Amino acid sequence: MVSASGEVRRLRHVCVSRSLLVGLLVIGTARIAVAERPRGKIASSGHVPDRSHWAFQPVSRPVVPRIGAVDQVCTPIDAFILHRLEAHGLSLSKAANRRTLIRRATFDLLGLPPTPEQIDRFLTDKRPDAWERLIDRLLASPQYGEAWGRNWLDLVRFAETSGFNADGTRPLAYKYRDYVIRAFNNDTPYNRFVQEQLAGDEMFPDRPEALVATGYNRMWPDESNASNILLARQDALNDLTANVGSVFLGLTLGCAQCHDHKFDPFPQDDFYRLQAFFVGIVPTEQVPVGTPQQLAGYRRRLDEWMKTTEAVRRELHRIESAARAKAGRVKRRKFPAIVLKAIDTAPDKRTAYQRQLAFWSERQIVVTDKQLRARMTPAQRKRVAVLRKQLARFLKSRPRPPATEDAMAAVEIASGPPPTFLLDSGSYNRPIEKVQPGFPIVLAPGTGSRATITPPQTIGSGRRTALARWLTRPDNPLTVRVIVNRVWQEHFGRGLVANGNDFGTRTPSPSHPKLLDWLAAEFVAGGWSIKRLHRLMMTSAVYRQSSTSPQTATGGHLYATFRRRRLSAERIRDAVLSMAGTLNRQMYGPGIRPKLPPKFSSRNPWPVSKSKMQRNRRSVYIFAKRNLPYPLLKTFDLPDMHESCARRAETTVAPQALMLLNSELILDAARAFADRVLLETKTADPRRLVSRAYLLAFSRKPNRAELAAAVSFFRRQRTIIVHDGKADGQRSPSVTALTDFCHVLLNTNEFLYVD
Repeated sequence: MVSASGEVRRLRHVCVSRSLLVGLLVIGTARIAVAERPRGKIASSGHVPDRSHWAFQPVSRPVVPRIGAVDQVCTPIDAFILHRLEAHGLSLSKAANRRTLIRRATFDLLGLPPTPEQIDRFLTDKRPDAWERLIDRLLASPQYGEAWGRNWLDLVRFAETSGFNADGTRPLAYKYRDYVIRAFNNDTPYNRFVQEQLAGDEMFPDRPEALVATGYNRMWPDESNASNILLARQDALNDLTANVGSVFLGLTLGCAQCHDHKFDPFPQDDFYRLQAFFVGIVPTEQVPVGTPQQLAGYRRRLDEWMKTTEAVRRELHRIESAARAKAGRVKRRKFPAIVLKAIDTAPDKRTAYQRQLAFWSERQIVVTDKQLRARMTPAQRKRVAVLRKQLARFLKSRPRPPATEDAMAAVEIASGPPPTFLLDSGSYNRPIEKVQPGFPIVLAPGTGSRATITPPQTIGSGRRTALARWLTRPDNPLTVRVIVNRVWQEHFGRGLVANGNDFGTRTPSPSHPKLLDWLAAEFVAGGWSIKRLHRLMMTSAVYRQSSTSPQTATGGHLYATFRRRRLSAERIRDAVLSMAGTLNRQMYGPGIRPKLPPKFSSRNPWPVSKSKMQRNRRSVYIFAKRNLPYPLLKTFDLPDMHESCARRAETTVAPQALMLLNSELILDAARAFADRVLLETKTADPRRLVSRAYLLAFSRKPNRAELAAAVSFFRRQRTIIVHDGKADGQRSPSVTALTDFCHVLLNTNEFLYVD
């Protein structure tokens, strides 16, 4: 995959470079110029922003074109593709054979190779809808969510650590990953999927999975030991704002963080108005669960309890807070007064802004109870003991919510969101003016003036609810186009729009704009179902084409042939473990840590999972450590977890071959693969051993020439092993030779690529 994050970095570099150039040219009057410039001139001029770009136009359902080769049409998709092909004197390639198709579809939807039994079932199914039945079986498999959930995790830069220098662990982040997998398996409508992640706490407070989904709002990289707390908070909000623009709208709104966008009609105001939807979120690790009525009653009872216990809690906090400040005196020196005030304010009295500041600072000033008591006078220690006993008695009557969910979540509190400011050149400490929540002006209806957003009445501020509802309106011109393009890209190897995270003017127009709009309209009409979208795309003749065609060079960009693709990093590892018969299909739970290469990293400890069975779980469950990605996955283009990736790179570099030749994981898998072949064939006949290994690895049997060459290799290798006395451990020369042959298969292009 070509990383869209790379494109974003390129655009950011262009933006920053031009800003620096301008700054150098006007260095003497920069401060005056910034103060007096007509900020957000697209918005403030009163002129209608330029909406001529195709992505800002409403989605319309085009008429399916009439084409000559009607015998090649299985779905309307084929008609749109053939219409373009016929204009270039081309047609679709011949259909791929059934073995190729089941391998393609199984890797596509499940991220795993088909078993011989699954292949036989499909090959012997003579019913006219055998292909459709196969797709339905694959979509019903729980492994589907693991494969397609991984695609979504690329977009939201999922990780189980914070990144930066400390790269602290996020113990509950895995629950968000599990939520994504379950959502795909359950075919959660995409509009609901978006709403749960952005505003699950406001819109669906009685659904635990929706509260877990709000972990999306906390996926930003985070300097957990940051000395500049105000900057750390702003960086997190900036990252979240840019990611929302990229993932849901396919726009590089992050380029408007410091100035008006250089290429697209987004004034700087747009960036901060979008950010205003999120400034009130408060990180939490436990969320109350219940209906709005239940939660309102719980909070009312809790308020009454807080009033009853206020005197005890206030006195206890006063004594302990002073002692805590003395104990953490050295570490507190780096924080400004506004942060120290947030730390010293009683947790139940903090505003949303103070809770945010406390989130970034308190974890850096950890004081034990022993240290706390050491900073108290004898009289204070005695008084604290009395107050704690009193509070313990009160705690028995403290109201409890209907239920709770432990999750890395984001919620809002009664104090409401803090103000949002347009920042001079994006500098956190140079606010210019307050801004209110708002949608990108080029997507707002009317003459270009900004409409006032009236958040609905919800548990929180309602701001994120308003944003989520706007994003999932059927007439939003971008949200549906963006997700449809992402699904198309994963099936066909390239999107109808080349950069899934940038539908702006710097990305070429869609290769098939009418097809994109037809799919978008059909997606909404079909209830926003992604599984239905899979069926629609995969039942087309376009999807079922052969990848070997003389038209590849001339019509590949028009989908005149199927694009041969290398397996993703996770699919490679999972396929290797599948061949070995050691893949553990246990689902969900905390990330697992496979063994690292010897002396791979002394700076970043990686406590290896003790159980080999656990280490052999699917790759989506490997602990996602930002500063130490699992080496095999990283070698095969696992994206950087600090930025959104819309399309992975597909490189061919020497370390990949070296990894497959020398990795302990691959060598162990080759041994287990050989043992599996021996067990399943129950013979020493090289011809049968080779045939079974081919079937497992390539979903086909070898042809006559391949069989002869493989048997010759097997016998020659066994002779060499006997002569040199280099059998693998206690394994016989024949088994060692078979292991070497299986190792060869795991290194072949046919194993690593899908036709």
